[in-house]
Amino acid sequence: MVPWRVSLRRDINDVWLRTITPPATGRLEVWDTGQAGLVLRIAPSGSASWSVRTRTRDGKRTRPTLGTWPQVGVSEARRRARKALADIEGGGDPVESEKAAKAARLARANLPTVSARLAEWQAARVGGHDRVWSPRYAAEVQRIAVREIAPALGKSPLAETTRADWTALVTAKRKTAPAMASLVYRVAAAFLGHAEAHGWIDSALLPRKGLAVIAPPVAARERVLTDDELCAVWMAAGELRPKPSAFVRLLILTAARQLEVADIATGEVDLGAGRWTIPGSRSKNRRPLILPLPPQALDALRGVWPEHADRAGGNWRLLGDIAGSGLRGFSKLKERVDKVSGVTGWRWHDLRRTARTGMTRLGVPRDHAEAALNHISGRSVLERIYDRHDFAPEVIAALSRWQTHVCALVTRIPSAEIIPFRHTELGAA
Repeated sequence: MVPWRVSLRRDINDVWLRTITPPATGRLEVWDTGQAGLVLRIAPSGSASWSVRTRTRDGKRTRPTLGTWPQVGVSEARRRARKALADIEGGGDPVESEKAAKAARLARANLPTVSARLAEWQAARVGGHDRVWSPRYAAEVQRIAVREIAPALGKSPLAETTRADWTALVTAKRKTAPAMASLVYRVAAAFLGHAEAHGWIDSALLPRKGLAVIAPPVAARERVLTDDELCAVWMAAGELRPKPSAFVRLLILTAARQLEVADIATGEVDLGAGRWTIPGSRSKNRRPLILPLPPQALDALRGVWPEHADRAGGNWRLLGDIAGSGLRGFSKLKERVDKVSGVTGWRWHDLRRTARTGMTRLGVPRDHAEAALNHISGRSVLERIYDRHDFAPEVIAALSRWQTHVCALVTRIPSAEIIPFRHTELGAA
C-alpha cells in the first residue's frame, strides 16, 4: 500500500527539482537541509508549494505558506522562510494573522457600500409616505448618484468613508463645474443626514453648514430670451422631427418644466377642451396644474398622437423615441436647436423664465403669473393653509395672454388681431 504522505530530507536545488517525478498518489514532502523548517510539498499533478514548519512561542504548530514553485525559486523560498521564522520567533504567527486578515476582508465585504445605501435612501424617498420626492428631483438625485458619487466612492463601505473623502468629492467638482459642485454637496449632505439618522454612520460626514465654504451656490441665472430669439427657437423647432418639435413648442407655450413636458401622456391631455392637466404626482410641488393648449400646441400634439390611443391607456407618453416613453436626450436636442436657430447661451429652463418675465411685461398680475408656473414659494405658510383657491381660471387667463403674444411673434400677426382660443369648462381666456 502506497502511503498517503512520503517525507524525505535533502538539499533542494534547481537541478534536482527539474528531474523530480511527482508521486503517483498522496503527496511528497521534501525537507530542505539548506534551510531549517523549509518544506516543499509536491502533489501527483506536479504542483509544488513552499511552506515553513515550526512552533510558535506558546508551542502551537504553525505552517505558513510561502508560495509555489517554480514561481518562487529555491533562493527566494529560503529568504522567505528566514523572514517567517524570524517573525514567529518574535512572537508572531503568520497563519493566525492571515486568518484574521481574511476574516476582516470578509467582514468588510459584507459592509453595505455607498452605492447600496444610496439606493436604499432613494427607494425610501421615492416610495415612502413622508416627504416623497417629485419625479424631477428623483431623476436629478439618480443622475448625481450615478455620475458623480458612485465613480469615486460607490464601491467603498459607507461606514468606512471619511469627511475627507466627501469633501474631496465636492471640491474636485468645484474646480470644473461650480454649479454642479453645489448640487453634489446638497445631495450628498441630504444622503449623509439620512444615513446618520438611521445609524448607518456614527456622525455627519459633511459639515452641516459647510455649503457656503466648500461649494457656494453660483449666482442665479438671469437669461431671458428676446422676442426675436424666442421666434428663432420656435422656427428651429419646425425643422425637427414631430416629437422633439412638439417638446420645444410646448415648453415655450406652457412654461411647464422640462420633465413635465417630456413625459406628457395621453391621459393628461383633453384635445377637445384644449387643456393639459399635470397631475400632482409629476409636479415639483406635488400640486396638480391645468394649463391651456392653444391651436399651435394642439396641432403639435395631434402630430404625435398614437393611432391606438383608446387602447394605449392614459399613461401612454407621447414624445419619446420608444413608443409610449418620455422624451430624453435633452443635451443633443438642445445642440440641434442652437445650430438651426443661431440662438446660444440659454438652457431649457430659461424658456420658463422668459415666459414668466413676458407675463409681467404683458400686465399679468404677479399672483396669477406665479400660479401659472405652479410656484407656491412666494406665499406664506398661513396663506397656503387658509387660502385654498386653486387659481385655475387665473392660470388659464395668464397663460392665454402669453400664448397670444407668442403666436403673434411666430405668425407676424399683431396680437390684437389674434382671437384668443376659448377653453371649455374653465372659461375663456
